[in-house]
Amino acid sequence: MKGDRTEYEKQPDSRKKKAMKTLLESLSKTNSGLLTRSEKQGTGQAHKYIVIIFDGREQVISFPHHVQHSEVFHYTKRECPHVALVSAGFFIADGDALWSGGRSESLELDSRPQDADLLKSFLTSPDRNLWDLTLLGGAQ
Repeated sequence: MKGDRTEYEKQPDSRKKKAMKTLLESLSKTNSGLLTRSEKQGTGQAHKYIVIIFDGREQVISFPHHVQHSEVFHYTKRECPHVALVSAGFFIADGDALWSGGRSESLELDSRPQDADLLKSFLTSPDRNLWDLTLLGGAQ
């Protein structure tokens, strides 16, 4: 199946990162329309995440609290149609402490207990900058 990679998957990492940054910038300009009522009430400084199946394995995508889960997933799905959605939620990382949980109302999808371990691996991964929209220059 490696030969069936999409054009997005074949792009260099720099182009993927630029595409994700463009998504975040466009969503940030219209953030008032992206929030559901409960998301506006918010959970403080929590970041959001989705877990997708990408290239045969689970992958976290994290992003700022003001962006809807569904917007990030739908963009990702347009760029790479073969991804599948697994879970979605919120996380707060503070040093070695990590909390994750909640649910995405815009996707009508819960987080899972095993997301905490996946998030821990994600936060220490050398590839994190390719999937973490909160790290893109001033996006928060």
